[in-house]
Amino acid sequence: SECPDLLGQSEDVNELWHMISRTLLETHSTVYIDPVAALRNTLKVLETFLMSYPPSILHMCPGTLMRWFKKAGDLAIAAHDPLRSRILMQWGTTYRIMALSRWWIRITSNPEWTREKLPPEALTFDAEYQGAYDLALQTMQNAYGVTPRPIDNFVGSGKLLVSDPSQVLVLAVCLYKEGNPLTAIAAKNHRLYSAAQGYQYHLFSEVPEGG
Repeated sequence: SECPDLLGQSEDVNELWHMISRTLLETHSTVYIDPVAALRNTLKVLETFLMSYPPSILHMCPGTLMRWFKKAGDLAIAAHDPLRSRILMQWGTTYRIMALSRWWIRITSNPEWTREKLPPEALTFDAEYQGAYDLALQTMQNAYGVTPRPIDNFVGSGKLLVSDPSQVLVLAVCLYKEGNPLTAIAAKNHRLYSAAQGYQYHLFSEVPEGG
């Protein structure tokens, strides 16, 4: 399954994801009649979904969200709006990285799984799709990306030019599942960096209110 985390979830949660997928498919099908309307309606469905449910629901199927942001980006191209497409593709990359990380952690979690014997979800990694995503982002970055300029507000040490570094607060949000060692590893690296720069540091283990 593309969403192995749905296994064992309640019938309501599974039905929610089926309903969202069905709605997006129906909305996307109008691209053959009116690409602009298809883009507008697809974004409306995605926005409503993302604003209505907590990360615990949204993060069950990051691969699905990745694919729909890619489809929305393609719709934007069809509607002659490449800048909007670039934004949508970058947004979808958040879910893409999450899906890839979860896939890799899963298939490497059991030493008995080898190249010849992998769990079913290992087949959900679509190398061609990932390659297409990379190429699309690179192409749009080359065409519409910000031209790099000399950085004037940094000193050679890499510290920000502020009179009191202790007034800088580094905020980090780590949304890994309970018990995942990546939370501790990330927090340790963040603290070491902040301490070296003289900054304050605060870690959020869940999305802050209003975030």
